[in-house]
Amino acid sequence: METTEQTVQAVRTPEPRQRRVGTFTLGIVLVIAGAGMLASMFWPQFRPEWLLKASPCILILLGIETLLSARSGGRVKYDWLGMFLCFILTGAALCMYAAAWWVVNMDYQSLWDASRWANEDVYEMTYSRFDGGDSHTMRLEAGDVLRVEAATYGGWLEAEIIDENGNTIFEASPVSGDQDIPIPRTGDYTIMVWGHRAGGGFSFVRVPAEAEPLPEEAAPPEIEPYSDTETAPEAEELS
Repeated sequence: METTEQTVQAVRTPEPRQRRVGTFTLGIVLVIAGAGMLASMFWPQFRPEWLLKASPCILILLGIETLLSARSGGRVKYDWLGMFLCFILTGAALCMYAAAWWVVNMDYQSLWDASRWANEDVYEMTYSRFDGGDSHTMRLEAGDVLRVEAATYGGWLEAEIIDENGNTIFEASPVSGDQDIPIPRTGDYTIMVWGHRAGGGFSFVRVPAEAEPLPEEAAPPEIEPYSDTETAPEAEELS
């Protein structure tokens, strides 16, 4: 009887569940990658390169998954398919890291059908696609106003204006519409603009400080007409 109960208990005891290594990490990567792609479609300001920069997390998740499975006593299946899955995840992480390094460290700029005009009073650009950065330095006087006009379709535009001491007087992301920026002191101001798959154009126009109003001219003295009893000087000479 005791032998029969032990046999039944042995039959009912579930075996530890086997899980192929890398399946949990693969699921996390698929969820995050899909969410990032979806966000880039509905929110143009979302920058997909952040997903590339987070690529080392794939290796971290894969290592944590292996360590936790071994510590909890779970049985991890290391067959040829599991090893192939680890190889794919590791290769994808290395490729994404290389792409992220290139995006961060390489100067990349794309400018299509563009025109640029810049001098001491105006800085403007028009383009069908602007993906990169540009800058221009203007000499501005205290009391001037820098008028910003931007029209963007598709993508977005960022801008920052710093003075010669490195202080930021204007920063916007995205830049849109018309804005007036007062200039607090005389000096050189650098305008930096970044386009992110943007189309349209922008302009920064210097509006000089208003000149001091001219003094009002003194009104000529009023000449009172002669009365009937007075004689005009010309009449006296003729008489």
